[in-house]
Amino acid sequence: MVKLEQMETADIISIIKDVVFGLSAIAVAVFAWLGLKIWRKELTGKAKFETARNMMRLGFELKAYFEAARNPFTRSNEWADRTKQEDEQENISQVLDKWYARGNRLKPIVESLNKIIEAQWECEILLNESSAQSTKEAVQSYKESYVDLASAISSYFDTLYDEARTGELYKDQKWLKELRNTIYSVTNDDFSKKIEEATDKLSSTLKQYVK
Repeated sequence: MVKLEQMETADIISIIKDVVFGLSAIAVAVFAWLGLKIWRKELTGKAKFETARNMMRLGFELKAYFEAARNPFTRSNEWADRTKQEDEQENISQVLDKWYARGNRLKPIVESLNKIIEAQWECEILLNESSAQSTKEAVQSYKESYVDLASAISSYFDTLYDEARTGELYKDQKWLKELRNTIYSVTNDDFSKKIEEATDKLSSTLKQYVK
């Protein structure tokens, strides 16, 4: 009888041990799950922070490149490495020199645009829908501004080249003036305002992720 009671007691103790071990395993699993959840949240938060910070940096970078590209002053060293044609006339050289310089100023904009387009894709994945849409709209403004500037430079200097070559003024001088206004910046013109608005949109959208 005593042996039976001892066996029953042993069985109970064994069952209790199994239950305790089982509960411990569950507790470990729960704590592991919570830890993983917190870790993933921190990792996602860090990714959002880095993406937003990179996006904003590229926005400011683009703004600065656009301002530099539209600076009305052109230095002689900007066309020093241009290969001149044989017996190139002076008036034609002046046009081609400035065309060359203005074209070179577009290169940093292109490189920065490629980077911000890639960053925009990351924003679409990591940020909320509203933020992703705002960054998309800002990038679209930058892209449109680049197309406007590049087209203006090409059309303007191509027309000036024809004028220098033929000695005849282009019939639509008003259009040429509009192109010139796009290429060369003045304080608070429409082109500058569009760039400013795009950069402000990025700033107001992304600041919540970099606090």
